[in-house]
Amino acid sequence: MGITESLNIEAQFKKASSLINEGKQLAAIQIYRKLLNEKESERNATIKLADIYDQAGQTNSAIDLFNKYLDRNSDDDEIIKLVSYFLVRNSLFEDAEKFINKFQNVHDENMDFLKGIVNYHTSKFQISQKLFSAFIEEYKFSEFVPSALFYLSKIYLKNLQYDDALAAIKKSIELSSSNADSHKIEAEIYFKKEMYYHANESIHKALKINPSVIEWRHFQIKILILLDEISKAKGKLNDAVDKSDSSAEIFNMLGSWHLKKKEVVEANKYFEIAKSINPKTSK
Repeated sequence: MGITESLNIEAQFKKASSLINEGKQLAAIQIYRKLLNEKESERNATIKLADIYDQAGQTNSAIDLFNKYLDRNSDDDEIIKLVSYFLVRNSLFEDAEKFINKFQNVHDENMDFLKGIVNYHTSKFQISQKLFSAFIEEYKFSEFVPSALFYLSKIYLKNLQYDDALAAIKKSIELSSSNADSHKIEAEIYFKKEMYYHANESIHKALKINPSVIEWRHFQIKILILLDEISKAKGKLNDAVDKSDSSAEIFNMLGSWHLKKKEVVEANKYFEIAKSINPKTSK
């Protein structure tokens, strides 16, 4: 291709970009579709067009576009990595599994991490555990290590390996302390080990980072009840009660606590609230 054709292609990309900035996406799409027919511009046009589809919520169209490109360019490792990430980001884990298996010879830090995630989300926990363990061993200084440890902790927790789960999540938090989900998992592990004081500390840290998750607030209240911190538990009921079974469980726990204290009237008050949320709630 001569310099004139190259300059024309560059001008077409600039024009399409300007049209997008002006909100004229359909016109930009038409330009990118024409550029798909040129070998020199096919790759860039595929990426640009797929991005438009992605932002418009047309995920399948973006995937189809990438697959058509890879049918003709199956050795483009960077696009393979991009599509793998795209599928995982959109929670298309079964599709991601098939895609990654198709291009299983592509091997690097990003792909190895994605393989662990995909196997976790397709319930292949044993394989996922092996992949994440191998990842941590091979990429000791990767930015993904805290996340790999996070997933390992969740797998150990599922397998009731609480000590291993706790060791993994503590290491993850040590490397990256700003992930609210990590503190939540740590709280769950302590809860399972009946270490409620530590569980309360962990869920407090999680909620400090992300106070918007009502299920976490419910969890904190339940922990406080088990710690006999009833005043604190009741103080956190405001804006935490909804129509969920979890809310009914909280009131049932409060009723049971008062019943143990032989405070029958107070206990029945909470049992009635629990039943009003969930009629199947029992003492």
